[in-house]
Amino acid sequence: MVTIASSPEQITPEWLTLALQESGHLPVGEVIDAEYELIGTGKMGDNARYTLTYDGDYGAPATLIAKLPASDEKARTMAGALGAYYNEVMFYKHLAPRTEMRTPAIYANEVNAEGTEFVTLMEDLAPAQPGSQLRGESLEHTRLALQQAAKLAASFYGDEEIGALDFVTASARADGGAQGGELMQQCWPQFVDRFGHGLSSECIALGERYVDRHLHFVTRYQGKKTLIHGDFRCENVLFGPDTATIVDWQTVGESSALTDAAYFMGGSVDIPQRREWERQLIGAYADWLNAAGVDLGFQDCWEQYREFAMHGILITVLGACFTEAAERSDRMFLAMIQRHLQQCVDLDSSDFLE
Repeated sequence: MVTIASSPEQITPEWLTLALQESGHLPVGEVIDAEYELIGTGKMGDNARYTLTYDGDYGAPATLIAKLPASDEKARTMAGALGAYYNEVMFYKHLAPRTEMRTPAIYANEVNAEGTEFVTLMEDLAPAQPGSQLRGESLEHTRLALQQAAKLAASFYGDEEIGALDFVTASARADGGAQGGELMQQCWPQFVDRFGHGLSSECIALGERYVDRHLHFVTRYQGKKTLIHGDFRCENVLFGPDTATIVDWQTVGESSALTDAAYFMGGSVDIPQRREWERQLIGAYADWLNAAGVDLGFQDCWEQYREFAMHGILITVLGACFTEAAERSDRMFLAMIQRHLQQCVDLDSSDFLE
């Protein structure tokens, strides 16, 4: 087992040689040079692309991506405390092989006992590129993403064993959602102070209603559940020609089969396009689930889509409040909460808070 190299400088040619040998991707030879550049806009962790030079031609990866703890100390501390790094490492070890959803090949994947230091070495999927929350996604990209979400949902639908895994979060597993409710009560006033200037009074009122009824939201749904990505947005999807590969599994959880689809539609698609496309796309999503053996009709999917649109409020508010303010991230969080809250208003999601 390779040691945990938790900063870019610790990933040396010698370390890479051992990692690739242990994973079976470098049967002979060694890495003699490795150059890196930081990439991506993730807040919970850092990403670096390595360009490798070998002492011969072995058909080994010419480039690869390393996922590492966040250099932002606030984000790093929060991620460790929430188990985000542990969750992702465990997902790739134990659950990624069980789904047809497209995920990257893994070359090394380790986390320490405290869950504060980790390294995941993975396939470089360039020229595939992540989306951007600052612009609304296209219909083509949205369909590709939702097709992958349906594959994940179908793979674990009704599997009650996933709820027992310590790296799969469930909002109401141990305490009825009390901890999440307390965090939302603490974070919501700060969040409105920071982003309220960009929100309508109707959206703020719905957000306040959600915060007050958070415990009801996380305990109300008693239907069959599945594994969810939890932060299924376009910046966690690498889009290529006719492909979408899903990364960043730090918030893997258990919820409705429509949670990831509702979150993507709410946070990654501009409001006018979401209004225009959503019934058509949720109909297609129901068809993809049915083809994979999940018996959920359109109306059931639509009702769960309406309800779990509120997942976007939870993730966006907590994500912003536990991340240092910065120009780009503040623009991203504002765009996301505007979309998520308007989605909930449009869909009358608060009906499910009664």
